[in-house]
Formats: sequence, structure tokens, C-alpha cells
Amino acid sequence: MKGSAQGVWILFLCAACVAGNLIAAEEVNLVKNPGFEEGDAQPKFWDRVDGLTSFYEKDEQRGTKCIRMYTRIDNEEFHQRQKEMKQDNPPPPKKPREIKGEGYDTVGGNDGVSLYSDWIDVKPGMTYTLTADVRSEGGAPKIFMKGYTEMPQEIDDHGTVKKVMLKRNSFKVFVDCDGGKKWKESKITFCPTHDRSDVKWMRVMLYGYWPPQNYWFDNIKVVESGLDPEAPKRWATHKQRDEHDESKEKNEKTGEAKAILKYLRSAIDRYKADMGTFPDSLQALLKNPGNNAWAGPYVMDLSDDPWGNAIHYEATKEKYTLKSFGPDGKEGGGDDVE
Repeated sequence: MKGSAQGVWILFLCAACVAGNLIAAEEVNLVKNPGFEEGDAQPKFWDRVDGLTSFYEKDEQRGTKCIRMYTRIDNEEFHQRQKEMKQDNPPPPKKPREIKGEGYDTVGGNDGVSLYSDWIDVKPGMTYTLTADVRSEGGAPKIFMKGYTEMPQEIDDHGTVKKVMLKRNSFKVFVDCDGGKKWKESKITFCPTHDRSDVKWMRVMLYGYWPPQNYWFDNIKVVESGLDPEAPKRWATHKQRDEHDESKEKNEKTGEAKAILKYLRSAIDRYKADMGTFPDSLQALLKNPGNNAWAGPYVMDLSDDPWGNAIHYEATKEKYTLKSFGPDGKEGGGDDVE
């Protein structure tokens, strides 16, 4: 019996250890350097503090490091400091001017001060819980959770339009933190993929604003809180809505392209009636190519198609071709508009 009892006790301890490990696994903090103890002049895995409106320092109450934000700083001085912080080795901040009155001209009364965490990977359908310790001189700061989706973006690449994939903010939620001189915990549960499944990353954004004063942040924690079973249904609805909007936009732009082509064909016909030949280029509809028979301009302007691409035009003595290459900007593919 004694041996059996010991065996049962051992099994109980093992089961307890497994359960404890499972609980611990569920409570993994996804925020790097959540208590701001890692770092020298700057907090590791967070944005750099600027030394004017954001500070990385030891808290007088706890004796441990935290983030302090001071929003009673002139808003223009704040923006100038942000430009300096883009440098690899920014200079020390200048002494700020004294703020008088309520402080409507301060960064707290305008843009507010923010500090971002490192990127956190998002699992589709997963809910998360954010907790954080905050104190202030009376005001109530906010903490945002922002989600990001990889989206195409057109950029100017030495005079040519180039499409690149960039992280774009597609989800945002915040918690209004309690204000007061004593540390208090604030909490919010959220699902970054609540409406769309393509949110891949998220970040914590600490934010101090009005009234212009000091705000402190510490012990930032984000943990998984279980899957949202209704998320796939919302994704399907969101996809249907996007497809409908995309189809509607395409139809509208196709109609606009056809109207542009009709307008140009009318101008080309009038040009041929006057000149006896088709124009060598569409520019000849707008500017006299050097012929006394020219009675234009035949168009008010030569605009691109609704997708931002030039209208395609080719002409011989007998006929001409006029078309838009459609959404993809390339000839063929089944989306050309003639």
C-alpha cells in the first residue's frame, strides 16, 4: 500500500507539473523587454527615447526602470527633436522653452508622444490580452495595439512607378488607462484578425497626451487568450465585401475609360476631316503639327486612363488603334478597354 501511495503521489506531482507547464506556456509574454530592464541609454527592443518628451529612467516609486513621457513641451520643439532623432547619433536635446497657461500649444495638446514596441507576430483568429502598469500626475494616457498587413504600394523609382509590399496599419484598438500617482494595471482583450485574416504583425504603442504632464509606463504584457471561433465567418464576409467593392470600382473605371476613348475617337475623326489623314500621335490633337489645315485644338487635354496609364494609340494611313490596357497596364490579359 505504501508503494502504491507513493506511486499515486508521484503521478499527481507529474500531472501538476504538466498542468503548470501548460499554464506557463499560455502565459508567455510576447513583448520583448516588457519591464524595460534591458538596455543602457536606450530600452532594448523599443523605439529610442528622445530625451525631450520621452525618457528611459529608474522609477522613484519602484526603483526599477520604466518609460516616462513628458508632454508639456512646445509642439514645434517636439517636431524638431523628431527630425534630429532620425540621425544615427542625434545631438542632445536643447533646453525647452517655458510653457505658460493651459498648454494648448504643447505636444500634449496636439500630437501627443508615442513609443512603439518591437514587432510581434500575429496568429490568425487568436485573441490576445494586453496588461500594463501606468501612473501619471492625474491624466489618463492610452495604450494602443496596432495591427499591420502587407499591402502593395506604388513608389517613384527614379522616374518610373514601382510596386512594393509595405506594412500598413489595418487594425487598431486602445485602452484608456487609469490616471493617478500610484501604479495601476490597465487591461484589454482584442483580436487583431477580428475582421481580416491578413493582419500579420502587431505592436504596442504607449501614448501620452492631454493634459500636458508626466506619464509613466511599465510591465507591458501581451499574451495569447484563445482562438476566436467566429473569426473565419467575419473573414468570409469581409472578403465578399472587398470583392464587391473591387468589382464596382473596376466597372466604374471601365465606363470612364470608354468615355475617354469615345471622346478621343470623335477628336480623331474631326482631325482627319480637316487634315485628310489620321494624326501621327495624340499630341497632334492638342498641338498643331505644322499644317495650315489644322483647326484644333481638337481636345481640351490628354489625360491618362482611370488606372493612371497613357492611352495607347497607333495609326497607319488606313486605320488606327486606340485602347486602354486596363487595370494591369499591359496589353492583352483580357482586361483591355477599346
